[in-house]
Amino acid sequence: MTPPGYVPLPIAAGFAADFGPIYGRRDGERVWFGFRVEDRHLNPRAVAHGGALATFADMQLAALMRMGRLVPKQSPTISLSLDYLAPAQPGDWVEGEIALIKRTGRLAFSESVLTVEGAPVARSRAIFAHAEKAPSLDAAPPPAPPAFTDAPPPDGFQPLDGGAGFGAFFGPMHWRADPARVGFRVAPRHINLFGLCHGGALATLADYQLGPLRRSGQASGPFAPTLSLSVDYLNAARLGDWVEAEATLVRATGRYLFTQAVLSNASGPVARSTAIYALSRG
Repeated sequence: MTPPGYVPLPIAAGFAADFGPIYGRRDGERVWFGFRVEDRHLNPRAVAHGGALATFADMQLAALMRMGRLVPKQSPTISLSLDYLAPAQPGDWVEGEIALIKRTGRLAFSESVLTVEGAPVARSRAIFAHAEKAPSLDAAPPPAPPAFTDAPPPDGFQPLDGGAGFGAFFGPMHWRADPARVGFRVAPRHINLFGLCHGGALATLADYQLGPLRRSGQASGPFAPTLSLSVDYLNAARLGDWVEAEATLVRATGRYLFTQAVLSNASGPVARSTAIYALSRG
């Protein structure tokens, strides 16, 4: 069940459609979006995965467009950041009012505080390209993408267990120690409406940047939930691309780990990311 006033957001296919359903609600100029936390959205600790919340947050401009607050246009994400404030549990309804902070001729700035029963679980801020002359979402669909071949990872990579739930939903990842990297092959399930890798999929990979640092011995300690994650999107990744994140441990304290990563495909950088993880005492 969804709260009163929410309707499903139309999502044709790809990563967001498989993640969903996602819902929207409008009251005048105010727009909310929401989703129900299900098993496929969880991390190994059985709460909503950081990548799942990032994928949802990446839909905030799409919600504004689909609820009639903005003209529907092709609007790739330029930058996305999240602060994780509290865990969302299985069955929770996560929603957020979307604030359109500013529109320019080429960009849209938005933010949302995601809540469960009124209590904040995450805060997100985003910048999207939303030019007046951008292709409409209602235009003819793009040409069909090339056939997908699930090629093996490059030499030196070995499987990384992302856990059940959202890690399994996202798909197989691999890591290597020198330098510390984590990567995945962009498959059809990772694609957005325009045949490119979804911003939520790249944010999910970025959320795993601590993984190869732990396995290579550069970081240690107990379970470390994500406190903050930011991703700047630099270029497109396409179907079949091998995308890897080279991770760096910037600083470790007794309670926090600060990391950064550059995500690249064969053509060069596609995103850069920074993250803060909290060393759990439990």
